[in-house]
Amino acid sequence: MIQKLKILPVLVLMTVWSSVAVAQISPYIDSLINLTYNAPDSLAARYNNDVCWKLRNSNPETAIQFGNKAIDIAKRTGDMEQLVKGYSYIGVCHRNLGNYSDALEYYELGVENARKYGVTEQEAYGYVNLGNLYIYQSNIPEAEKNLQKALQLGKQLNDSAIIAYAYLNLGRTRLAAKDYDRSEENFFTALDIRTKCKRLNSQCNVVRKYLADCHAEAGLTDLARKEYQECLDDLDIIGDYDLLSDISLQMAKINYSKKKYADALVFAKNSLDYAKRVGSKYATMNAYNMIADILYLQNRYKDAADNYRSQIFCNDSIFSEQLTQKIFNIQFSADQYKKQAEIDKMALEQNAMEQEQKRQTNFIIALVIGIGAVILVLVLVSVNNRKVKRLNTQLQEQKDELAERNARIEEQQKIVLKQQKQISDSISYAQRIQTVLMPTQQEFASVFTDKFIFYCPRNVVSGDFFWQMVCGGCQVIVVADCTGHGVPGAFMSMLGICALHGIVGHGEHSAGEILNQLRDLIKTLLRQTSADDSNPKDGMDIALMVVNSDRSYLEYAGGNIPLIYIRDGELNEIKPSRNPIGVYRHETPFESQRLDLKPGDRIYLSSDGYPSQFREGDKAKIKMSGYKSILMKYHQLPMAEQAKRLEEELLAWRGSIGQVDDICVAGFLV
Repeated sequence: MIQKLKILPVLVLMTVWSSVAVAQISPYIDSLINLTYNAPDSLAARYNNDVCWKLRNSNPETAIQFGNKAIDIAKRTGDMEQLVKGYSYIGVCHRNLGNYSDALEYYELGVENARKYGVTEQEAYGYVNLGNLYIYQSNIPEAEKNLQKALQLGKQLNDSAIIAYAYLNLGRTRLAAKDYDRSEENFFTALDIRTKCKRLNSQCNVVRKYLADCHAEAGLTDLARKEYQECLDDLDIIGDYDLLSDISLQMAKINYSKKKYADALVFAKNSLDYAKRVGSKYATMNAYNMIADILYLQNRYKDAADNYRSQIFCNDSIFSEQLTQKIFNIQFSADQYKKQAEIDKMALEQNAMEQEQKRQTNFIIALVIGIGAVILVLVLVSVNNRKVKRLNTQLQEQKDELAERNARIEEQQKIVLKQQKQISDSISYAQRIQTVLMPTQQEFASVFTDKFIFYCPRNVVSGDFFWQMVCGGCQVIVVADCTGHGVPGAFMSMLGICALHGIVGHGEHSAGEILNQLRDLIKTLLRQTSADDSNPKDGMDIALMVVNSDRSYLEYAGGNIPLIYIRDGELNEIKPSRNPIGVYRHETPFESQRLDLKPGDRIYLSSDGYPSQFREGDKAKIKMSGYKSILMKYHQLPMAEQAKRLEEELLAWRGSIGQVDDICVAGFLV
């Protein structure tokens, strides 16, 4: 059975394991780098290749420098095995960076030299690398052709690593073709080989990741999520930012599909961070797109638009690289023909010179052969020119297609911005309506001359509200926290304000009875007939106090919001009833509690938005204990100054983290 995982503990665990992995891996790489400086030429190429391979996923640009050094040393010492490895490793680094044209060049050099010098093992890995690259380019037939060559060589060598690697990528080709049964079969074969071979155990997580991809695309999202989480929990992938970025993105997609947008956003941002570390343009573009989609559904339209623009920028860069790659293929083919023509010409000229020294007759024959070779070269050049023209035509068509795509993207961006403005205008108008229904700062609680309201909606309009009414010589004061925030919360707040107007306006002055009638009215309006799961749990938490005309005492009644007062430097709290305004399974009557007032008493009512705010860094909450400490710290200041200090403490606590809930804090000096 798949266990439900909490996101925050997982992230903390990943952070701890990351610090452990850095402490274990960095010294090892440092020791390898030191060996490259001091090793004799016979070992230096191997050590430089080892560093290149270790850094291929975490720092591919630095890895390329060591790979080039290994190639130079291998050429000088004649170490053909390390020469071939150098070409292959640099190709992998370019693939991780998204430089596919450079990756193709180095892979082909690796295969060519492996065949030339009989390094069969590296020839097999070269075919795997080519197959992997063609998968990235969605050229499935070419990918499968190269991977079958690798599998055949792996079986000839009886090399488990090559065989497993070939099956892994054959599974990816079948996954790209949406052949989930054959894809799963190939992945299980690769996993079985790597599990049985002890030296390949550390590579099992990569297979599990692609197996999870297969299950996710086949609709088995719960199984896929479990497999992705198992990969994230394994230390073997710490530092493999390319794999971490991919897994984090897949977890974001699963949470997004299940409408767990907060969890999805955490994983999407992790994916973007890892993608930027490894420098992968495709992974960066996909992460921006995921973040933008989530922010859009969270009504954070400006942030969503910013991320869509970042995605478009990455998309433009990738299309430019694809065009560059096609130009490279054309130039590479032309260079190959040119080199071959030069070799043929030199061979014919040398042969002619040798034949001239022997016999005049052979010279004539060589001349005829040379003329024939020139004609052949001209024919080949002519054919090649036609091919280049055809490729240029295709290139122009692709440029036109790119321009059309960019135009579509720009049009979509305009639509998003227009929709954003329409929604923003609607919310702004709703804010004006909500503001009119609530008292102004000057009108609020006029019975107290020194007071403050710290009112801070999370999304323009708010589910929190403050309210007051003078009736029968008494002052009725309310701070409430409705279900939800933003537009849904605002609807509930306006419903609560209208209901309070009706109840208090008809002469009800008992704090407890006002809340009892308010609960009955809200349940009626929301058609909450019972407390079972079939009824919505919409409602509100509330604190209500009725202050008599001479401020000698007040009556308090509350639903989940306490009344806090500070008297003679000591903080006191009147506990609320554990009932919301709305349907509740264990409903009890609200009761009035009397508090005799003394001059100098400081009274505070607050929704749970302030104590619930997360802190930047460790995501700890302020909590009620922290909120009370802040009140005690500043309670002797004037009320307006207290409100300012509350805001400063909140901003310092949250840092760059967004506000998590609506906030409403009211303070009064007797």
